[in-house]
Amino acid sequence: MDASLAATASQWAAEANSAVFIQLVSGETVEGVLRALDTDLSQDMEEGEDDEEEEGGADVIQFHPTFTYPIYGEHERIFGYKGLRINLSYAAGSLATYFEVKYQKRVDQMETSLPIQLRADDVDTPMRKVLSSAALCATKAEFAKRVARDTHEFRPLGRKVHEYTRESEESGEGTVYEIYESDFVSGEFREYHRRMQTLVLFYIEGAQFIDDSDDRWRVFTVFERLVIGGIASHTLVGFCTMYQFFNWPDRKRPRISQFLVLPPFQGQGHGSELYRYIYQAVLRNPDYADLTVEDPSEAFDDMRDRNDMRHLIQQDAFSGLDIPVSPAVLQGMQERFKISKRQITRCVEMGLLKSLDKARQKDKYQQYRLFVKRRIFAQNTDLLAGLDEVEKKKKVAESFAAVEDDYHRILSLL
Repeated sequence: MDASLAATASQWAAEANSAVFIQLVSGETVEGVLRALDTDLSQDMEEGEDDEEEEGGADVIQFHPTFTYPIYGEHERIFGYKGLRINLSYAAGSLATYFEVKYQKRVDQMETSLPIQLRADDVDTPMRKVLSSAALCATKAEFAKRVARDTHEFRPLGRKVHEYTRESEESGEGTVYEIYESDFVSGEFREYHRRMQTLVLFYIEGAQFIDDSDDRWRVFTVFERLVIGGIASHTLVGFCTMYQFFNWPDRKRPRISQFLVLPPFQGQGHGSELYRYIYQAVLRNPDYADLTVEDPSEAFDDMRDRNDMRHLIQQDAFSGLDIPVSPAVLQGMQERFKISKRQITRCVEMGLLKSLDKARQKDKYQQYRLFVKRRIFAQNTDLLAGLDEVEKKKKVAESFAAVEDDYHRILSLL
């Protein structure tokens, strides 16, 4: 590429993740919502903070996506604009949607001395393809009306199954959060899920839309409940999709598929509350075998490890375990606690390590090392097959050291 052309191209390129602004909007009046939407919030607030007007009652929580490659390509760059801002605004509870693209300049509207005509990327069409057309508002005014109405009238769909309280650091008062369970038998919820599912593309790597014609799905939603003007108002906090597989001969094996807490609500314990509720529901249901997870992220694994370990410690599950723990004992614990084979093995290894004094119990620690190494070797037989004995031992020892360090890290968080 010609140097001058390359320089020009770089000036007109934008990072898609930074250009997209996701907003959760609530407000009591149309005028207040319109004023909030017309304010350039990026100049006034940090990501994840909210902008609230004293009169007219408009509240906007704004944040960026982690991923945009499902919409704007693997490089997550958009060419052809200066001052590009892509607003994806949702009514905080109902998820009625307004999408707009703003920019200061567009390359194909400028006169240049370049030998070729530069074209701006299509920003509009790719985004609209992943949004629910039924939820899209044609104008900002229409969206503001929906927000003002839904702030008071929207109620979460499904069956309320749990609620909990979190104390606000600012006010010291408790805020109530509610968990609802839904399925796709309800056409109304199917449409709500189509609004909600776009968010998984922004935050779950490799995520795809699920088949909402399959009635084996269960969806759990978490909402913040606030009282505005004496009337309850709800804001979506996060959600989880769970699929019920058949487990021979007559039971089901639930699998968590997508698990998302929206960025403004992360780090506040909402993921743990949702996971604990789902786990306890599985534990109580005699039709369920054990709870599994599809391709968990590292953050989810950490959260699950902490919660499973706390539960197992409370149940005194590790008392009396001998090293090595037999497959029969592990299977019994898996069936009793309805935790998958891989996960109960990890938890048992952590529980054993927690009770060990490496300095005073050297023989027992050596037994522990051999117990874990045998498991590592068995799970990596194919990878180790081409190595000589010295290299095999070295690789297994390295893996054990990494596993032990990770277990200590998790145990320190309990």
